[in-house]
Amino acid sequence: MKRTLLAVMAMSGVAACSTAGAGDTSQKVAEGWAAKWCQVQPGQTKEALVASMGPPTFSGPAFMTWAANQHQYHAFLEADGKIDQLDINSVNLNEAEKAALPCSTSRTRESVAAAAAPPKGSAPRACTLVSDAEMSAILGAAVVGEPNDSSSGKTQCTYHPASGVSPYVELTVDWGGGEAAMTAMGMMGRIEPGVASPYKGLGDQAAAVGPMLMIRTGEDLVQITFSGVSDTPAKARKIFDTAKAKM
Repeated sequence: MKRTLLAVMAMSGVAACSTAGAGDTSQKVAEGWAAKWCQVQPGQTKEALVASMGPPTFSGPAFMTWAANQHQYHAFLEADGKIDQLDINSVNLNEAEKAALPCSTSRTRESVAAAAAPPKGSAPRACTLVSDAEMSAILGAAVVGEPNDSSSGKTQCTYHPASGVSPYVELTVDWGGGEAAMTAMGMMGRIEPGVASPYKGLGDQAAAVGPMLMIRTGEDLVQITFSGVSDTPAKARKIFDTAKAKM
């Protein structure tokens, strides 16, 4: 990381800011830094980091460094003293020492948040976005949802009537597929000039082709297909609002 290199360069010129000499730190203490370092997160205060690591070897207004032998840890600070970035300089560590590090060699608020986010594989399923009871209430008739999550990056629920042949609804969510789908729709979603779309304002973008309604919401695509359903614009809005609240 560029910041790590800057900190290493700064170490040679910040003797006046030094709070503890590298020679004062034993190898055993330095080897214990990794576990303590990884317990502190970006966004916490520099005081929290010092409480975990002990006094830094070098420090300045915008950084703190712990260095001894082959071990180097660099913290970069925001103006309010909060931790902006935490870096481990592993260039002098052997392979076993690198493998034993309990956290990433570079952590920012953004990277920590991204790592904590659930993977796409654990995204909610369509049949949980709109339950059988919720869909039945929206349609005014009892339906039972049948999940289909075999496609990568997609989740689908088909709502069959509890009796008879209608109403019938398919709800599909294509994670990350919103923009591509709307581009592919092209001119197909046009309506006659002067005629307002009944789906205007639904999601970020919406277009209907026959019984199929496509709604882009952020990066994702929600697709609703109706059969034997009356007043589809109103019901589509209720289905979308219900699903969107759980996405």
